Amino acid sequence: MPGYGPIDVPDDPGPSGDQPALAWRALDAAASGIAVADATRSDFPIVYVNEAFSRLTGYDPEELIGRPADVLQADTTDRRTLDDLRAALRVGAPWNGTLVSQRKDGRAVADELTVTPVHGADGTRSHIVAVLRDASREAATADELVATRSRYGRVIDDLAAAELRYRELVERIPAVVYLADFDESFTLRYVSPRIESLLGTPPEAFLADQSLWNAHVHPDDRERVREAERFAFEQRVTQALEYRMVAADGRVVWVTDRDEIVCDEAGRPLFTQGVLVDITAQRRAEEGLREERDRAQRYLDLAGMVVLVVEPGGRIALLNRAGHQLLGHPDGTLIGRDWFDTCVPAPDRDRRRDVHRERLDGEREASVGNLEVSLRTAAGSERIIRWNHAVLSDEHGQAISTLSSGVDVTDRHRAEQQIAHLAYHDPLTGLPNRALLREHLDLSLARAKRNGTAIALLYLDLDDFKLVNDSLGHAAGDELLCSVADELRRRARASDLIVRQGGDEFLLLLSDLQTSGAEEAAQSAAAAVRSALADPFRIAGAEFHVGTSIGISLFPRDAEDAEALLKHADAAMYQAKATGRSEVVVYADDLRQPIERLSLSTRLRRAISSDELVLHWQPIVSLVDGSVTAVEALVRWQDPDRGLLPPTDFVPFAEETGLIGRLGSWVADAVARQRLAWRAAGLDPRVHLNVSPRQMGRRDFVPDLVGRLASGGLDLDGVTIEITESLALRDDGSAVPLLTELRQSGLRVAIDDFGAGWSSLGRLRDLPVQVVKIDRSFLSGVPSSREGSAIVQAMLTLVDALGLEAIAEGVENGAQRDFLTANGCRSAQGYLLGRPMPVEELDGLLLRAPA
Repeated sequence: MPGYGPIDVPDDPGPSGDQPALAWRALDAAASGIAVADATRSDFPIVYVNEAFSRLTGYDPEELIGRPADVLQADTTDRRTLDDLRAALRVGAPWNGTLVSQRKDGRAVADELTVTPVHGADGTRSHIVAVLRDASREAATADELVATRSRYGRVIDDLAAAELRYRELVERIPAVVYLADFDESFTLRYVSPRIESLLGTPPEAFLADQSLWNAHVHPDDRERVREAERFAFEQRVTQALEYRMVAADGRVVWVTDRDEIVCDEAGRPLFTQGVLVDITAQRRAEEGLREERDRAQRYLDLAGMVVLVVEPGGRIALLNRAGHQLLGHPDGTLIGRDWFDTCVPAPDRDRRRDVHRERLDGEREASVGNLEVSLRTAAGSERIIRWNHAVLSDEHGQAISTLSSGVDVTDRHRAEQQIAHLAYHDPLTGLPNRALLREHLDLSLARAKRNGTAIALLYLDLDDFKLVNDSLGHAAGDELLCSVADELRRRARASDLIVRQGGDEFLLLLSDLQTSGAEEAAQSAAAAVRSALADPFRIAGAEFHVGTSIGISLFPRDAEDAEALLKHADAAMYQAKATGRSEVVVYADDLRQPIERLSLSTRLRRAISSDELVLHWQPIVSLVDGSVTAVEALVRWQDPDRGLLPPTDFVPFAEETGLIGRLGSWVADAVARQRLAWRAAGLDPRVHLNVSPRQMGRRDFVPDLVGRLASGGLDLDGVTIEITESLALRDDGSAVPLLTELRQSGLRVAIDDFGAGWSSLGRLRDLPVQVVKIDRSFLSGVPSSREGSAIVQAMLTLVDALGLEAIAEGVENGAQRDFLTANGCRSAQGYLLGRPMPVEELDGLLLRAPA
């Protein structure tokens, strides 16, 4: 075998018959370059390269055999990629990635490399199989062909003048180029000088003696070539042939001959142009590969992808071990069986068989890549495979089979579908989220305005849900929310839309109601919801009765647009809770200013001015060494009448009434004071600070925030501002300038509750943020849920690919922590790692933390 050196692999005669020979033929015909290196030596010397590898790199096999495996490595490859590859080589692990290779002509090209270890009979690693693929070469070749054809088109009107320019181009091509009249004899008009180095006869001789070309064709191939020429002339089609020619010194040369017809604007043939390429070395390599057929089969089995050869009738001629394993069949048992009947899903069977036949008959493109189709496994399940197809031909140019290489992309497809699903659904309950509600609401309003019908929106808030979280933890709270969602889903009509708004709040949209009976229909739906939640729920071994306060808003009676409808339903729900909970209230104009709300507004103003607010701090912990890497500031209200209140009891009200600006200023000042106190004590933890979308709407928001946080000469790079996902990724792009201004001021920016919102994940790469906090709802099913785990893995991969820092929220058990650590997440927070605590408790934790 050309370019093949000795390999210390035990002899294995392999299967008899044509299958091993076909394996070597498939190996050499593969589009990817394959090389084998000796793994017993530290420099991994190359002992074998296939023809595709030589064509790809520009080196003859003899120039590569014996040289170290990194001989082609370019200096511009990413260092981290090289470190990963070297680490894999040291431990004998498979590896796949992209690196930059140096071609023989000096070009640096990005290649896809797959490395697989080969072990001997004693279990020790003996060789390394490397698969190299250059996708850019195909594009460059296509571009060169388009450019060449364009030049040909410009010379049709004046062939004599164009001949000089044509020579300047073609005489640099490492092949014989010729022009001939479009007549039955294909009279030669030009032959490039390379014909002399190929056959030993100067180009002028071929023009002077038109029979000389045919005389150089091998006698055994002469009639076949002539018949192909006659067919091309009669049918006016291009031809591509492989045949032998005899040089002047008697050498037999194998060539590929491809010509194309050049026509005028009316479609009349003017002349033919052809390219003759010497493939003698390739033919010799094929013969050598046949002698090494057993080893070729082993390399195919270890290539890290499915390799398949299918004959014209659909019979499987070759399927490597990876293919058998993927489809769940014992190794070798599919050889000889019908591929389409055995492995293709029934609905696709006839169509895929027709495509296979058309490709072999030349009715379809012979080589095609990145086709994703489904296969049926022995167990009856389906896997999605990304295929690259090519056609194999015999020495006469006759198509004899198709060669396909494929990669299983099923898991990637499922993760992508799951992430797309999350854009419009709540990850915890599976219910539609507010984004999907808004789309349905806009459509329903347009339909109602057109048809003169009504819409009802019910705003549901679970009563005393906080008690479940505080008593049994967030896992129990999540279980209760899922149970409530299931009950609501069972009781709803097919036309109703049930939405999880967030937290313990749900929305129910009733569309296409009669205007005269809209309120009665809404009241009836509210009664059905209360009935659905009447029976106790059993959570964590305890029974809970869940009440719900419901606010109702109607279109067109109470609102003219979606925003007003949502706002009024929210106001009615707050009134329902204020009147004793578990009540149903229909919106009325006087609900906007009840006495209780005025009282709460007065008391909250007093709390801000009288320093009744306090900060609690939740640690953000390194999953690498357990140290506290940062702390998140969380505001609490020390109400003289009701005790310590969580932010959910007053922050939403502050946002609604406009007090959020004063509240946010108090928090920023308190954070700055605490940072100064820590610095005096020799501590300097990073601080995370949440800001409300209402705060960010102020014109002077960034200058005011920066001035407060930088008081006392404090630096700003120790503070991270957390922005909600729905604001950061809003469709109108208005948040980008604000985030940029925050970043330019020296503050770090984080997206909070990532994944819980409804925005496009693709916009994340365009934002000036440094940190992404993955919403706690995604960890509820980790690691027990395969789908949930795949989603978290996909998010971590996405965040890492964008060069951002990931922080997982809601870590409540050791299994979740271990899963995050194993998947490369470096930081997290949650009740397992530390609950929100007063500064006195936090100081002790900071002092004990490792450096």
